[in-house]
Amino acid sequence: MENAEIFFEQVRSGGCLSYVVGCNKEKVCVVIDPEIDKTEEYLGMLEELSFRLLYAIDTHTHADHRSACKLLKTRSGAQVVMHRASEAPYVDIKVDEGELVRCGEISIRVFHTPGHTEDSTCLLVGDRLFTGDTLLIGGCGRTDLPGGDAEKQYQSLSRLASLDDRIHIFPAHDYRPVYSTLGEEKQTNPRMKLITSKEEFIHFMTSRRPPLPRKFHSALDWNRSPLQGIQRGWGEGI
Repeated sequence: MENAEIFFEQVRSGGCLSYVVGCNKEKVCVVIDPEIDKTEEYLGMLEELSFRLLYAIDTHTHADHRSACKLLKTRSGAQVVMHRASEAPYVDIKVDEGELVRCGEISIRVFHTPGHTEDSTCLLVGDRLFTGDTLLIGGCGRTDLPGGDAEKQYQSLSRLASLDDRIHIFPAHDYRPVYSTLGEEKQTNPRMKLITSKEEFIHFMTSRRPPLPRKFHSALDWNRSPLQGIQRGWGEGI
């Protein structure tokens, strides 16, 4: 998994995980699933490394925390990247299945993996797969929130199961170890085991009624609202 040409840093904020991935040769990078409370940390890291932020990428519309994409756009000039199904009005580049996002000499391949949300994606960089909430370590994203669909989640997980077992997965939330591999998840993740039966998987996902995320309404309001009101500081306009 080591590659001297790729800069990689995992940033933890409570249960949320975000990632800075960069090209060491050209000193450019992207931030994947940035969380608002870590905005200053991202910017400080980029300044220390003399990296230029090209893109702020959300793997999906988050319903449990506020994305930092808008702030990174206004503070650094980065372009915001999301799937074309995203409702966020501040997205600059809307991507779809199979497209590549270039960051220096790094290629980021987009997989459209709806189910947790309609705009859910996974992003493949070498042997690292950033899975957002599509596939978690020991679980998967819930399907009872806006845009959720248990059958599509089943199809997306089945598709991921067909990829190379040696791929390392990095989700947007950390409930277990820092990372895993697809092979390990196929063997130990109860949700991945359920994809042997479409009917059982859909029944399991649709019969669950977990409580709404604590920040559900405020997170969706922020992540779906335009840029107005945030230019003067990262806490304004909330």
